[in-house]
Amino acid sequence: MSLNNFSYSHTIGIASFLGRGFMNPVDVRLDSEGLVYVLSRSNAGNQDVRVSVQTQDSEFLHEFGRWGTDPGQTTQPSAMAIDSEDRIYVTDEFMHNVTVFDREGQFIDRWGESGTENGQFNRPSGISIDSEGNLHIVDHLNTRIQKLAPDGTFISSFGTFGTEPGQLNFPWGIAIDKDDSIWIADWRNDRVQKFSRDGDFINSIGSSGKKDGQFNRPSGVHVTSDGSIFVADWRNDRVQAFTSDGAHSETLIGDATLSKWCQEFLDVNPEQASWRENAALFEMEKRFWRPSAVESNDDGLILIADSCRHRIQIYQQKRVLAMN
Repeated sequence: MSLNNFSYSHTIGIASFLGRGFMNPVDVRLDSEGLVYVLSRSNAGNQDVRVSVQTQDSEFLHEFGRWGTDPGQTTQPSAMAIDSEDRIYVTDEFMHNVTVFDREGQFIDRWGESGTENGQFNRPSGISIDSEGNLHIVDHLNTRIQKLAPDGTFISSFGTFGTEPGQLNFPWGIAIDKDDSIWIADWRNDRVQKFSRDGDFINSIGSSGKKDGQFNRPSGVHVTSDGSIFVADWRNDRVQAFTSDGAHSETLIGDATLSKWCQEFLDVNPEQASWRENAALFEMEKRFWRPSAVESNDDGLILIADSCRHRIQIYQQKRVLAMN
């Protein structure tokens, strides 16, 4: 696949219920030292949820937040955010709360409960942090965005159900740009909406469909430091990139090679390697299958949670140098 603005780098991942590897990763984040935090949601029949931490070149370090309802555990984690002090905030759909960990995975706090009042949630999903350190949480089934202090104290909220500009229908992902504008993946409305820091509607990107610039259930949105916008176009099995003014610039469909972990597994399991060779599904194997979230750093590294293939695909955004 020819990429104009991106070059494929490598893949991290292998299907695994613990340790190195992932099970249906739904979110990916980088901390201040460039370590990769991956949130594995697993599926309804398994209890394999966790946050795993690894380097960008696939050295597994540790994991935390495994299945359960006790403090420090998660049950149906949806998304995570990392603040300036490398504290990790994880939203949980089943427990309707947010759990806070330090960068080593030690439990700090949790808050939230089921309900419709301020500070209560009905299946919280996406979470992002503004320039003042406040949390913005997608209160999925309450069809609103809540702004809270890091200790869970309610500050404000916005959002109503509907299809008109500024209204939401099953919102899921969220991003906050350098100007503290708020971007929402409006899942069932097949669009991404931009709001001011006060929750006033600004504009939107997208409509229902398969063409460039259209979406089919977008699950995640991410805005890079230079203003580029990335949308995990979940049911279309692709990630779309847009310029800061909302113009479509590129569509990524996946270019995965075997990860280091996967290659090591095949090297010691020749029967599995033979089955893979005989199946000859190499082109399909490269492609995204329900990508759910995007992360980046200031050097143009783009990480994509390729959920149903249990991996993270990594790209490098090409930088254009100004000519003097």
